[in-house]
Amino acid sequence: MKSNPFQASKIRTTGFTLIEVIIATMILVLLAGMVIPRLGGISRRTEQLSVDRVADLLAAFSYRDSLASGTSAIEFNANQGTLMLLTLKKDPEYPSRPATWMVDTLAQAVDIPDSISVSAYEDGALLPNGDWTLLTNYDGTRPKIELELEGENVLATIMLDPWAQVPSVIDELNNKSAVLSDAIDLDAIGQDKDPW
Repeated sequence: MKSNPFQASKIRTTGFTLIEVIIATMILVLLAGMVIPRLGGISRRTEQLSVDRVADLLAAFSYRDSLASGTSAIEFNANQGTLMLLTLKKDPEYPSRPATWMVDTLAQAVDIPDSISVSAYEDGALLPNGDWTLLTNYDGTRPKIELELEGENVLATIMLDPWAQVPSVIDELNNKSAVLSDAIDLDAIGQDKDPW
């Protein structure tokens, strides 16, 4: 049978209707509204975790210093963005060799995110940008250590006073502080003979 040229042919079109496009757009907007705030929260938590881990590293440094003076150090590697605790040890396999600095197993190294800049002070003096090392003194004393961490979501100062066992932390952007009280002279307040 011959086809009639005047008969309209059925053409099937493929595509989306306007309603389908609007619904798909609304779904994408809702998903973006749920995901984007969470991504911002992840960077804030990452920076806050870095502050907490640096405070833990300073506490481990203080603990090591209380065990034996002159044997611990904090080293910052600017290229890797890593802060680590070092101890001066002799190699048990070669006891005749001099002691060398080794990464301390007591505290895990802290990887500082790229979004945070680190400034270090030793007894109030700013250490140069780049790599630096903070050492305990061989006479049994320790310098006052201040580390400033400035990022998009934190502006924290972590301080370890020479007499302190744990650091104090002040985060100006998040209004958080954990500050230790000043040292108390028990002799001056008449408690030098009290039993402890």
